Amino acid sequence: MFKKLGFAFVLMILTACNQILPSTTHQTTTPQGFGFRYNPFDVSDYEENDEYYSSSAFKVAMLLPLSGKASTYGKGMQNAAMMALEDTNNKNLEVRFYDTKSSQEGAQNALSTALAGKAQLVLGPLMADEVSAISYQARNKNVPIISFSTAPHVLGNGVYTLGLLANEQIKRILGYASSQNRRSVAVVVPDSPAGLNMAKSAVYAAADSGMTVTKIGFYEPTTLEFSNLVQQMSASKDFDTVLIAETGSRLKAIAGTFGYYDVAYPETLFVGTSVWENTNLNKETTLYKGIYPVISRVHNDYFEKKYKDLFGETPNTLYSYAYDSIALASALSRQGGRNLYASIENPDGYIGINGSFRLFEDGTNEHNLDIVEVNSSGLKTVSSSPKSFGAKPYFNQSTITSRPQIYGKDQETVYEKLFQSIQTPSYFNIF
Repeated sequence: MFKKLGFAFVLMILTACNQILPSTTHQTTTPQGFGFRYNPFDVSDYEENDEYYSSSAFKVAMLLPLSGKASTYGKGMQNAAMMALEDTNNKNLEVRFYDTKSSQEGAQNALSTALAGKAQLVLGPLMADEVSAISYQARNKNVPIISFSTAPHVLGNGVYTLGLLANEQIKRILGYASSQNRRSVAVVVPDSPAGLNMAKSAVYAAADSGMTVTKIGFYEPTTLEFSNLVQQMSASKDFDTVLIAETGSRLKAIAGTFGYYDVAYPETLFVGTSVWENTNLNKETTLYKGIYPVISRVHNDYFEKKYKDLFGETPNTLYSYAYDSIALASALSRQGGRNLYASIENPDGYIGINGSFRLFEDGTNEHNLDIVEVNSSGLKTVSSSPKSFGAKPYFNQSTITSRPQIYGKDQETVYEKLFQSIQTPSYFNIF
């Protein structure tokens, strides 16, 4: 059972943007109950006529890997969802948790049981193969899926994601670099489908920002040896920015190798994506003054503190998406007779723990992102997220005026992938 924190939270809807983040108002709380119906639910225990659930409430099924290979993430996301249920305190929202068992078959069984319980909205699953396994069945029943997978092939036709996508991160970070008078970019990515997608995003995002990608280097995804690649790319320094879409030891090794070949700030600005967040960079002098985009930090202190107080550990970034999915479901439950898909795709978006976000018909999304800078003393926010959304972002192929040099991979193969007609946005295919 949750510990009570001394503040209860109420849901507020704003005119310009649907705020699903709870705002604090002091109230007296009691030790029993949290104002929501919570049932930790296993698919094998389903009873169709469960008296605990109201026939008029908005019924939501949350599919998570509560057992199996991804259970650590699943249980953390369930914890965050329970926090959101407490905070929203919406008595018209009924949420049941279903275990996908980290498998396609488990996800299918979970969805079948959820649909038998008349679920109107599905939150999850986490992994791409689980989403693929349930998509047809959910579409057949006209039930939207708001998943946590960012794999491009699972999205669209009623399947959305709340996950942070690579193309919007790269567009944001290169847009900021351009505002700092940076004009040319060298890109370093793994030789993988995800790496190609990120390279493609960089080429078009740079062009949209008045920059040019001059070089793209590809490396074996498991390697820690970058000397040959970096030496070749650094032979002629026709770039003032280096984009490294990596984390951990590979991020450090790539940056350190560039430093060895005299590529450093202020002549060169190192930029990255949100995966930099998973690496302690305080002692990485090559990356000092480097920047990367993050989910808005305005409300993260609240989420992280409460999660740690309740569950005794620092939450993974994934868990915050589970929180926002419940808060979004609560907002959707208040839309009355409106078309559910139209409500999900509200162009004004929503505000949650992760700041402002909105979902598009093709299943993709957009977040308003902060830019943080790496320093010896920690991270510093150098550009706060925009306060509102503009037109839906897109890449204009006609803005490409030159083609980058390619290293570590056949040039024509890369050009074929980069400059073909754009079919889908680019993503980090993490799950």
